[in-house]
Amino acid sequence: MYRVVSDPAVNEEAFNDVMLTVWSKASAYNGASKVSTWIFAIAYRQCLKALRTARRHGSGEELPSDIAAEGDNPDNRDLITKALSLLSAEHRLVIELSYFAGHTYQEIAEIADCPENTVKTRVFHARRRLKQIMSELGDNPA
Repeated sequence: MYRVVSDPAVNEEAFNDVMLTVWSKASAYNGASKVSTWIFAIAYRQCLKALRTARRHGSGEELPSDIAAEGDNPDNRDLITKALSLLSAEHRLVIELSYFAGHTYQEIAEIADCPENTVKTRVFHARRRLKQIMSELGDNPA
């Protein structure tokens, strides 16, 4: 959740909301997916809700610096982190869940409550946008 909502106070509140929902809705879990996928779906919706609320209140969201993938060149971590922070929440989520958390497109579709083809489209556009942003940031390092 910290990769989507980096503000510690907002994240803590969203996390508490997720745990409350999991606790109170446990009987609603129907076994159609893995428990972790069900919880990720709840967390995803809470994160989007927290981001919308934070934007209405003028909070600027930025991802923490430890988001860079393992094995990436350490010199590129700041560039990758900055580029990811410039993606939309939906695009950032599919990149996070597919590349960093290792979820399948089907699992991401369940988490995001959208069709699998929508996830594939979001990944395609997110990768293209990420490449563009990294190219621009690489030419003009901040």
